[in-house]
Amino acid sequence: MVIDEVPLELVKCGMCGKAIVVEQGERHICSMCVDEEHRLYTSVRALLRDYERSGLSIRDVAEILKVDEYKVTHLVESGYFVLALRGLRPND
Repeated sequence: MVIDEVPLELVKCGMCGKAIVVEQGERHICSMCVDEEHRLYTSVRALLRDYERSGLSIRDVAEILKVDEYKVTHLVESGYFVLALRGLRPND
């Protein structure tokens, strides 16, 4: 019996920074942070709707929501938000 080998990667969780092993191409988030990621996504989405035309930076969003900036950056890098097109802009 031959089992296909799946390439694994050692990466940092985008939310907590803990080292995790994931299949190549999988999301960089540990099982402990999935719910937090969803809650943060919901909060950022609501904030961007409220401030749609203000051009908030990632830093602005993190400060308003009182979360670490790298967590908001994780959402952007994961494809949840597109900079500039959705109202978020890179930090100045």
